Amino acid sequence: MANLTTADILRHGIESAFRFQRRLRAKLNVLPNMPQATIVFHEGYEGIERSAGDIERNVADHERAQKILNYLCYEGCMDASQIVTPKTATINQLSLIHDFSYLSQLNEPEVGERIFGQGLSADMQRAGVEQQRLMTGGTIRAARMAISNVYPRRIINLGGGFHHAYPEGGYAFCVFNDVAIAVDHLRKHGFDKPILIIDLDLHQGDGTKKIFEHDKSVVTYSVHAETWYEAEAEANYDIALGPGIGDVAYLNAIRSTLPNVVHRVQPGLVFYLAGVDVAEDDELGDWRISHDGIFARDCLVDQIVGKRRMVVVTAGGYGRNAWRHTARFCGYLTAKLTKPIASDNERLMWFMRRLSKTFQVHDLTSDQNENEDDDFFGLFSGQTTKRTRLFDYYSYYGVECALERVGVFEHLRKLGFVSPRLEFDLDHPNGQAIRLFADEAKKILLVEAVLDEKTTANNQKLLWIEWLLLQNPTHSPSAERLLLPGQTHPGLGCLHRIVGLLFLVCVRLKFDSIGFNPAHYHVCSLARGQGYFENPADEAHYRVAQALTSGMSLQQASQMLCDGIRHGAQIFKWVPARMIIPISASAKAYPRSADYQREVEKIAAIEFKKFGRSRHHRQNKPN
Repeated sequence: MANLTTADILRHGIESAFRFQRRLRAKLNVLPNMPQATIVFHEGYEGIERSAGDIERNVADHERAQKILNYLCYEGCMDASQIVTPKTATINQLSLIHDFSYLSQLNEPEVGERIFGQGLSADMQRAGVEQQRLMTGGTIRAARMAISNVYPRRIINLGGGFHHAYPEGGYAFCVFNDVAIAVDHLRKHGFDKPILIIDLDLHQGDGTKKIFEHDKSVVTYSVHAETWYEAEAEANYDIALGPGIGDVAYLNAIRSTLPNVVHRVQPGLVFYLAGVDVAEDDELGDWRISHDGIFARDCLVDQIVGKRRMVVVTAGGYGRNAWRHTARFCGYLTAKLTKPIASDNERLMWFMRRLSKTFQVHDLTSDQNENEDDDFFGLFSGQTTKRTRLFDYYSYYGVECALERVGVFEHLRKLGFVSPRLEFDLDHPNGQAIRLFADEAKKILLVEAVLDEKTTANNQKLLWIEWLLLQNPTHSPSAERLLLPGQTHPGLGCLHRIVGLLFLVCVRLKFDSIGFNPAHYHVCSLARGQGYFENPADEAHYRVAQALTSGMSLQQASQMLCDGIRHGAQIFKWVPARMIIPISASAKAYPRSADYQREVEKIAAIEFKKFGRSRHHRQNKPN
């Protein structure tokens, strides 16, 4: 706590006090005047881990549900004793929707490959089927609780939302259509009121639409990127917005349509598929909805549904940060908690900001071999001295200290580079260069960065990365990790530490943003959720590139865009342009502005029409 300011300590104390109060109330089950919700969860919701070489290895977070629950318990939104544990859906329940011939083939390899993709062993396939069967049981349990007056009006199942499953088979990671099964289960037990299914996953709920296309009592409402199932349905609202959508267009679309749908249907029960693969940091999606935008969407749905009873299921969301978007909404429903939840990158930046306060100015600016008197008298003697400090601030010794403190040197030592050597080239033709070599011989280059100071279009101070190389020449590429376009050697695995250091430079020297010109698609893809293109036309191009390569691995996507994607006479290729990672509050405001987002979406819609529709999943619908 020694390096925290008084304001930090006060804020931390207030948050801790409120958290303790919430925990006590949750333990005693007394949350007066708060909108309450009940959580349905089973430890079996933990997903399957993919094989090391599989495309989805780091995409589907198998701990997503557990992370959400841990957050809710930590914040005092609920007590662990209040969790409702579901039972696995029975074959009889599954057969309410799915053909028995399909259910009997779920252990067949070709069926598993069609649903989950390649890379699953028989045991992993069996585990995936059982996980979704258990989550389907959770949605059934949540639906039965929702129509009972014993429970709150909001029931949250920390799983489910498998809306691509058809009666005759599953695909796109969906084995069973849990919401459809829950609806038929309620119908079988006498619930005859109208039901509304609100699906705000990035992808259309095509399986659900197909299942209820002739049932006027079940209305499906879906806002998505692209309509996959085009057939007319008795009671269906499809709103396809196209690729690259941001907060403004998304929230306007929901706000202008959903209230009328709810008014017309007058549902006795609502199912809400609160998919978060619309997020700007989602590792499969191609939309740009912010963390605040998703929360605003969820609160809007809650407000529009009003006093009606609603079942919430998690639906899509991919990557290590997907859990936080859902957890924020769950925190609101259970304890009216509204504060944002930081992403991994935001937590890293917070840590770096705290760490920066532990650096002494003397450590960063002084040189152990520097003679300040010589420099002083040199000014009066007319002698010109060679630049010795990065941005006229950081000394050689200071950069060494920073590299050690943030763990770069330690990371290199673990890779076998025991004595890495730092080199300055501050009169580089393109800026100021810093290099890290494996040892004093300087024959093996590990890191090279060429930095400069520029300004943005709106005259803000920009830390410009002219060139950044991180490589491990002593390693060879593997079948599991192929070289990306432009790479000669595998990476070092410490990009986040290097970016963290640049963030510290921005904070200390008052830069508003970090900027760079990504030569290849994968470079800017690594800044997903943080960066944006300064020119709206370039941002639109990037979003179309995301849509056209959705479902591919990063290596495949980058190579495809490097070679060019052909559609008729048109060829879509990656075009480098200035990308910005905002640091200051004013820099962050620009890409969030309504004018910027509207311009991006307008250009993206025009450009996307030239190249046809994209596929957001690799799998095809069942025959």
